[in-house]
Amino acid sequence: MRRLLPLCLAGTLLLGGVAGSSTVVAPTFDALVTRAGSIFVGEVMDVRGQWRNTREGRAIFTVVTFRVFDVWKGNLGAVTQLEFLGGAVGDDELVIAGMPKFVVGQRDVLFTTSEVRVISPLVGFMHGRMRVERDISGVDRVRTFDGRPLVNPAELGPARAAGGPTGVITPMRLSEFGAAVRAHMNAARQR
Repeated sequence: MRRLLPLCLAGTLLLGGVAGSSTVVAPTFDALVTRAGSIFVGEVMDVRGQWRNTREGRAIFTVVTFRVFDVWKGNLGAVTQLEFLGGAVGDDELVIAGMPKFVVGQRDVLFTTSEVRVISPLVGFMHGRMRVERDISGVDRVRTFDGRPLVNPAELGPARAAGGPTGVITPMRLSEFGAAVRAHMNAARQR
């Protein structure tokens, strides 16, 4: 696969004032919920790289199509698409460090921003993606974008990104995570 140095440089320039992906500050649970225009549980149906013209020149974007199972915030239909800078088209690849990679069949909780962005539609770049995995007993469990178990939403943020718990830990149930998101939104409306 041919990596496109000029496009990587353009991708870096497109980041504008955003810090490099390795230095993105992990948002707290409050920031994820508050800044999200929509929060939903979805399954990846399709992942497709496309060339796009931008003000800085041509760049590759990845369009990810999701089947929407549950909407916790916002208004979405049964299917939605998110666009991310970077990806592959044929032998050409634009790599954005830290950009989430999606695979057909994966399930995620996604915190998406309503702001117009050219890099990532997720709140907190990669941090706005929580993986959903079914355990051996058939229970859906939540993990962070990098696969670490999420035990309590309050542990999200800079402290969690720096380390977090280690050892054998059972991630929280998807239903518990959804209840925590809804409770947070209700509490915010009552303030």
